[in-house]
Amino acid sequence: MTKKSGIVIKTIGIGVTVLGILLDIVDDWVSDKEMEEKIQEKVDEALAKRKNED
Repeated sequence: MTKKSGIVIKTIGIGVTVLGILLDIVDDWVSDKEMEEKIQEKVDEALAKRKNED
């Protein structure tokens, strides 16, 4: 393996690692947004039910 190909392989490895980290962060963010949406739905349902009982 030449020095140039070694550098290319290391660069690709670092790029893939950074991409993996970014995808993990985005996945966490999406999961948080989905959870917030579910919580808001349940709160809205509870408030509507409470309003209907009054």
